[in-house]
Amino acid sequence: MSSFKLRHQIGSFLNKLFPCVEKAELDSLRHELQQVKQQLSAAQCVDLHALQADRDAVRSPLEPADDRDMLLLKQEIEILRNEMQDNIAAIHRLEILTLERRIGLLRDFGKELPPTVAGRTRRSFKPQGYSFGIITNGQRNEKLLRLINSIRLQKTPLDSYEILVAGCVEDIAGIQGIRTFPMVEAASQGRLGAMRNVLARAATFNKFVCLDDDFLLHPKWAEAVEEVRGDFDVATSIILNPDLSRYCDWVNIIENYTFLRAYHEMFDKCQYVTGGYGIYKDFIFVEHSWNDDLGFYQGEDVSFSKRLFDAGFQLKFIPKAIVMHDDERYRQKGYGVVRLKSAEECLSEPLTSLRMEKLCPRTLS
Repeated sequence: MSSFKLRHQIGSFLNKLFPCVEKAELDSLRHELQQVKQQLSAAQCVDLHALQADRDAVRSPLEPADDRDMLLLKQEIEILRNEMQDNIAAIHRLEILTLERRIGLLRDFGKELPPTVAGRTRRSFKPQGYSFGIITNGQRNEKLLRLINSIRLQKTPLDSYEILVAGCVEDIAGIQGIRTFPMVEAASQGRLGAMRNVLARAATFNKFVCLDDDFLLHPKWAEAVEEVRGDFDVATSIILNPDLSRYCDWVNIIENYTFLRAYHEMFDKCQYVTGGYGIYKDFIFVEHSWNDDLGFYQGEDVSFSKRLFDAGFQLKFIPKAIVMHDDERYRQKGYGVVRLKSAEECLSEPLTSLRMEKLCPRTLS
């Protein structure tokens, strides 16, 4: 008989001899163990809920603190970015203020700023002179009168220029020497191209100077235009903001955004002439015009420029024929131009001193 079978028989005999005592104790221990497990599980659940509550209690005051820290960090980054862009704008201001000296030095070496190379592709058929075409919505008559005065201060013979104004012209209709074209509906709808087309068609002289009512001409503007060597199809010049930074003068349009170009860069077809100011020859309007239907900030100037340059017309840059965009809200930021929001627009927004609105995008439609 094997030893294993012998041990099994002895165990069976002892169970019969001492019935259920150890089994009862074992069952009792098992029951007690089960109760401990249940109590432990319940305690763990309570601790877990308490831990979650504690975590939420700690997290709630921390989260706003994290948001505030992030807000302050973003503000600091924006301040540094603006400082860098202000430095770039300061360099451009210095470039403008020293422009005459730079031009003189280049001429001493037999050179000149490359953008002035562009020439004329056709001949004018109207008398030589200037037709200043101004559009207005009637809300800035004080600025309009300053513009008119800056035109009259030019050393231009009275029989070689005229002033035409379209839009809301009721308040200036009686001013002597000004031809007015009432277009109240077009002005209220912001259809800038429609008003400019009326003025261009009515122009008497061969150079149509397109102007918004919030621009000013430098006292030597006409003198600078007359000094240009060679002729041109379309011309622009340095346009200043009131802080002497650059407005949209020698600019590219890339992905519907405006970028200021260095003044020494040659003309290319990615450029456009801002609708606020430009000089156009009479022969351009025989075949081309602004889009009558485009409204305010819908890119009527970009669309017009694109069609002109695609047709082969050239853009000349006249650095010394300086004009100013007489609007304190606009200024240069780096290689772009921005419009500062008014105080009323910023009251409901954080970081009011840093909130700026892009002048562009513009459409190419």
